[in-house]
Amino acid sequence: MSKFDMAALTWDEKPMRVNIAQNVANTIKKHIPLNKDMKLLDFGCGTGLLTFFLLDDVKEAVGVDTSKGMCEVFTKKAQDNNLNNVRVFNIDLTKEDLNEKFDVIVSSMSLHHVKDTQQILKKFYKLLNEGGYIAIADLVKEDGTFHDDNEGVEQFGFDLYTLKSMFENAGFKDVKYDIAYTVKKEREGQIKEYPIFLMVGRK
Repeated sequence: MSKFDMAALTWDEKPMRVNIAQNVANTIKKHIPLNKDMKLLDFGCGTGLLTFFLLDDVKEAVGVDTSKGMCEVFTKKAQDNNLNNVRVFNIDLTKEDLNEKFDVIVSSMSLHHVKDTQQILKKFYKLLNEGGYIAIADLVKEDGTFHDDNEGVEQFGFDLYTLKSMFENAGFKDVKYDIAYTVKKEREGQIKEYPIFLMVGRK
């Protein structure tokens, strides 16, 4: 079992995680005109916090996550609420393919777990229908103190100017970003702020 498999059962009990997902969802809705014809992909969906905050605004949603435990919790939440317009796949999208196309791709706090940022952005571009939207939320560049344990963390956040260039190199246009939420954590007796950006673009 991975640490994410073990954490899955109590994942949604942390108010910080719910707050991040809620604020990211609100910021996505501010920047992208979601509608009931859209099919959405949530990359690194975890237990589906972000997916379920957006589900009422789209036709259907698909989650992908490398953690089997997270996907099981996601599935149970969908079943418990009798939701038939949402699915989840336990796959690693950096290594495997999805034979589907989407109108919106979203992700929250997952990109920093990916080693090759440019490669996954190019894959997102291919998965989108023409005119589709991408919306990625993650940490602004930080000093490595956000996580209590950096196992599995590939990037200590992102420099926004560099990431915007990566989006554009992958083919996205109209790329812009916003600060969706700021997490405050106590570090060495002081409160540190960790801004979370949302970067959006269009195919």
